[in-house]
Amino acid sequence: MSLSRPRARLTVDGQTLSSAEAALVRLTVALSLSGAHDPVELTVWPSSKLATAAPGSTMAIALGEEGSEQDVWAGEVTAVAAGADGVVLDGLAATVALSRQRVSQSYLDRSVADVVNDLAGSAAVDEVSGDANLPAYSVDDRRPVWDHLRDLARLTGADVGAAPNGGLRFVPPKSGAADWTLRYGADLLAWSGGAAKPPDAPAVAAYGAASEAGAEQWHWLLRSPAPAAAPTSLSGAAPMRVVAALRTKDAAEEMGKALARRAGRAAWAGRLTVVGSPQVRPGDLVAVSGLPAGDPGTLRVRAVAHRLDGRAGFLTTLTVEATGEELP
Repeated sequence: MSLSRPRARLTVDGQTLSSAEAALVRLTVALSLSGAHDPVELTVWPSSKLATAAPGSTMAIALGEEGSEQDVWAGEVTAVAAGADGVVLDGLAATVALSRQRVSQSYLDRSVADVVNDLAGSAAVDEVSGDANLPAYSVDDRRPVWDHLRDLARLTGADVGAAPNGGLRFVPPKSGAADWTLRYGADLLAWSGGAAKPPDAPAVAAYGAASEAGAEQWHWLLRSPAPAAAPTSLSGAAPMRVVAALRTKDAAEEMGKALARRAGRAAWAGRLTVVGSPQVRPGDLVAVSGLPAGDPGTLRVRAVAHRLDGRAGFLTTLTVEATGEELP
């Protein structure tokens, strides 16, 4: 993960410029799974060819070694602020279009992936995965489509965010071997972090009677919903959630596991700073070794912050957490 001559390649409304040609002063890109549409900020000299960009202009950013930059972000310019010493362009990933759309729709006997793809409509989609079946699911136009997608992600334990090309990504969390390896004294420029007590995960109960009365009776409501599995609670007093979209015990159990894993990720949290690494994405797994405080093992990347400027060069800071894979 080393770069000899870091550069940016910026494309605005079809015009592609190198960081030098764009008179770039500073660039920050914040990628995450938080649902914030990956905000970016570019500062350029007043005489820059990008100083005339307007809100709504398409924009794409690639970072890396000169001549081999990698795409990291695509979206649109959302604001332009001019000053005596420079022009600042703010942008959001292309998924922001989903925060501007509102629909009312009901789905019967559809997979999560079917629902997500339908809600995405004409928005760019990179990858969608979700086999869980929803006997009945409804959305309404009181909230944006993006909010409904995030609800579905919480329901199924999926990661939702933007791909390098700006397309929607709705996928299960990664598991297994680490995508990247970072060593103290070799790859890490700075680090901080440590263990913490994770919160209790709520138990989940099925809303319908499909498990007891047969699949055709998914619309029967349970009089006394009970957890599909024992709550993963450290105190023994975890709350219980009854979700209307979950009509079977199997579905409730899967959501319970997803919530338990999500809570378990809080068992370790920290930040790792490395030489600019455009290939690392939120959701990736990194193996960290050699830390003076002890090895945390494999961690999950929750957010990636790239910064490129003339003083510090190209740096990448990873916000990391536990994987939660030790839970069932």
